[in-house]
Amino acid sequence: MNQDDYGNLIPSKTTTLYQRLEEGDARMARIEGDVATLRSDLQALREQLAELLEFFQAMKGAFKVLNWLGKLAKPAAYIVGLGASIVGLWTAMKGHR
Repeated sequence: MNQDDYGNLIPSKTTTLYQRLEEGDARMARIEGDVATLRSDLQALREQLAELLEFFQAMKGAFKVLNWLGKLAKPAAYIVGLGASIVGLWTAMKGHR
């Protein structure tokens, strides 16, 4: 059997029908093996993608929490600064007497 430029089998005049069928079976077995490999690879990629999606969803929740903490930090800093100012003023007034 010969092949043309596109990989198609070209029957030669010396091959029998049985030989052509055997070669076709072998070719089909290779194709089926490739498809099975692709299916297993695709399944592995789907599982990895699901894990990645789960990770990003968890990170989305973490960023929400960090955003809330950031929103709370600004007023907390003002309160701590006010408290430090009051303590400083109290210490200055106490030491001035």
